[in-house]
Amino acid sequence: MCKPSGADSFYARAGNAGNVSVLLASLLYVAVVIRYTQPGQNGVLDELWKEDGFCVHNREVPYWSSFDTCLYVDVAFSAVLGSLYFKWRGLPGMGTGSEIVPMVILGTLGHGIAHGAMAMKFRDGSYEEEKARGVAEGAREETLTFVQMALFCGLFWFPLLKASMFKINSAIVAVIAMAVTFLPEYAGGIKKELGFAYVQTVLAVAFNLSQLLGLSPEEKMRREYAMMPLLGAIPLLVAWNEALFCGSYFKAAGGHVLYDASIIVGYIVFYLDCYRVNVLPSRGGKQKMT
Repeated sequence: MCKPSGADSFYARAGNAGNVSVLLASLLYVAVVIRYTQPGQNGVLDELWKEDGFCVHNREVPYWSSFDTCLYVDVAFSAVLGSLYFKWRGLPGMGTGSEIVPMVILGTLGHGIAHGAMAMKFRDGSYEEEKARGVAEGAREETLTFVQMALFCGLFWFPLLKASMFKINSAIVAVIAMAVTFLPEYAGGIKKELGFAYVQTVLAVAFNLSQLLGLSPEEKMRREYAMMPLLGAIPLLVAWNEALFCGSYFKAAGGHVLYDASIIVGYIVFYLDCYRVNVLPSRGGKQKMT
């Protein structure tokens, strides 16, 4: 076996450090959210954000609330990523970057559709009715039927978890998806303002732990392993800004759509970087030879 080069060893160390850092920052995020959304707790988290657990822009404008634009952005950038995938998936050196693209797209679309459903509730007034009823009953998420939960598990949780844990067997991912869907419901539900933090944390833990524990030493010596933590770090940074500065500037800048955009745009940038590093040099060499 060849001895790893200095660059290979650097990629492994950088990837390990990045995954551990993002994992710890994600756990800190959910701890802060849980602590400062308790009754009577003020400060740290933006009060406007605490009303919904999201930073919502244009709430009163039909088809242009943050949840509407989340759907539009998720669909548009999924189409961009899909076009790149069909063009590049068979190229040498693009295997690692292409491996999870289908699930990234499916998860992003499921995420966007979920926000679209929330936007519909803005338009028919049921969102505020459920919010008022939830405050009276302890601010828990709306109870879903078994069929709705099963659809949410299959169209939202499974593709997002599979994209986060792309090296893990699909049957195991399906079991995890069912657990994170159904167990909170049977435990009494999740407070509405904790819903986003719950999703963010589950996906971060799944992604970072699967990177740290699920990859071989050889896979960790690739550039992609060092770059992957950025896919979690950028949305987490946006999530912190959303929770801390919703009223200061985040709402005016677009609100929660910035978080959704950071996920799919981040992967597109990662995919472009894979192409730049793994494909362009060889093509440039061929052009020089002709």
